[in-house]
Amino acid sequence: MAEFSVTVSTGEAIGAGTWNKIAVSLVGTRGETPPLRLDHPGKEFSAGAVEDFQVASPQDVGPLLLLRVHKAPLLLPARVGPVARDAWFCRWFQLTPPQGAPLRFPCYQWLEGAGSLALRSGAAKVPWADDHPILQQQRQDELKARQDSYHWKTYSPGWPHCLYEKSVKDLDLNIKYSVMKNSCFYLKVSSAITELKLKGLLDRKGPWKSLNEMKRMFNFRKTPAAEYTLEHWQEDTFFASQFLNGLNPVLIRRCGHLPENFPVTDDMVAPVLGPGTSLQAGLERGSLFLVDHGILSGVRTNLINGKPQFSAAPMTLLYQSPGGGPLLPLAIQLSQTPGPASPIFLPSDNKWDWLLAKTWVRNAEFSVHEAVTHLLHAHLLPEVFTMATLRQLPHCHPLFKSTGIGIGGFSELIQRNMEQLNYSILCLPEDIQARGVKDIPNYYYRDDGLKIWGMPFSLETREALVQYVTMVIFNCSAKHYAVSAGQFDSCVWMPNLPASMQLPPLTSKGQTRPEGFLATLPPVNATCDIIVALWLLSKEPGDQRPLGTYPEEHFTEEAPQQSIATFQSRLTQISKEIRERNQELALPYTYLDPPLIENSVSI
Repeated sequence: MAEFSVTVSTGEAIGAGTWNKIAVSLVGTRGETPPLRLDHPGKEFSAGAVEDFQVASPQDVGPLLLLRVHKAPLLLPARVGPVARDAWFCRWFQLTPPQGAPLRFPCYQWLEGAGSLALRSGAAKVPWADDHPILQQQRQDELKARQDSYHWKTYSPGWPHCLYEKSVKDLDLNIKYSVMKNSCFYLKVSSAITELKLKGLLDRKGPWKSLNEMKRMFNFRKTPAAEYTLEHWQEDTFFASQFLNGLNPVLIRRCGHLPENFPVTDDMVAPVLGPGTSLQAGLERGSLFLVDHGILSGVRTNLINGKPQFSAAPMTLLYQSPGGGPLLPLAIQLSQTPGPASPIFLPSDNKWDWLLAKTWVRNAEFSVHEAVTHLLHAHLLPEVFTMATLRQLPHCHPLFKSTGIGIGGFSELIQRNMEQLNYSILCLPEDIQARGVKDIPNYYYRDDGLKIWGMPFSLETREALVQYVTMVIFNCSAKHYAVSAGQFDSCVWMPNLPASMQLPPLTSKGQTRPEGFLATLPPVNATCDIIVALWLLSKEPGDQRPLGTYPEEHFTEEAPQQSIATFQSRLTQISKEIRERNQELALPYTYLDPPLIENSVSI
């Protein structure tokens, strides 16, 4: 009879401990022991505990393959806590034989109810490396259990498939928010709603009285980037810079030829281009850029406070000044159909005409960003990747209510984008190349993103697999943060990013006045709804895990640990470079600073 030392680590989260009985079976090449109870005087398996037990194996099972964990309830009533009353979060087991080195068995799972779970040691193994039938069977059993637990469903026609669950309450504990994160989230929601109610803004359905009155939103929350936005939102240079480093930096592309339905002429843009140049010369030099929101054409719109809202599908032509000067807007057309009722607006137009035309573009940016760049690309597609991982890779594998277009319009945009979505759009280097923006100056989303994309790996001979895995990791971490973290900064000064428009797009010039500009913007209550929502979506509610931080030690070998250390070192260097550059910028670009990026989509 051999004596083994078993060390058990319980998670630190609220409710992680258990009163249940825990036993283990040793599974080897020559057999399996009966369940060996882990017991000593006093309470076992409290949250945060690391405990040692001694067990005696009644037989020689040969070289160890698995550790089977058994969990059974006591006959006494279990405590009632904020998670399932019999749930236990186990971090890991460590088994030390009478002779030989300890073996670590990572778990990092919630175990609910009575049952058994087979754990492998922390060595990464692909299927063909399983050299024993027991290991092969365990892999198949784990995948089948996952596939039985996580089912696909179609939420809406044309959308990516997603997890089949009736509500968040029905989710497995292993994919739910932690208790702390959930509590922080709802506390923030409650405090924000209460504050705006007390100020008499949240329930006020009328229009804003003045631009000055809108500054009351800064008493709610403000950031340095939001204050910069307030100061510069009317400037053409700031308007253009947001296509590079704002919350939707993925639409701008180099213009090789002017679209036939955007009939800009040399006379229109001469005041910006200056003497001695032309549109054709700008096209040949590669200094003209286009942002086309054509996907919004004909999209259905929403009702807010019983009033229909309006949408535009603008095209914006931009010009890169020589010598690395600022990017500037040249012309804006608010529809995809040119003609007398769709004039081309210019910087030389009436101040309020030009400002309202730019505001229509910013409204289009909001709609496309929230429906496509953020919801579809940074949430719905990562859910597909996550579901596929849960269903196909075992642990041992090495690898809308207050918007102008509403949920119906969001659904249309998602369906339209899904029809044209391709793999290259999700791969940052290929996307940068395809949009022709590899050398446009001051494009910090591109510069910082490409540094993070080039993460170290050890599969150089399998380039396609490496690119695919990098694409998944980048889109679920860095890109999500880049298109999510700046939402509040961009929107708290609402005219910079209006979520809805209450009057139709301009059809003529010279008619806009300050009161007409105000009347077009969202009402007070809709403004508050959106700003509260985007404040919550922009800020990590707690329990943050920055990019490159892996508290769950699933792999125990030296090679993956060295890869993690190398990756973390590179991220530290990238952060240092970003922060040194930002010291020289009037508006620092922080949305791809590694310590701020979440390891995965977390909100």
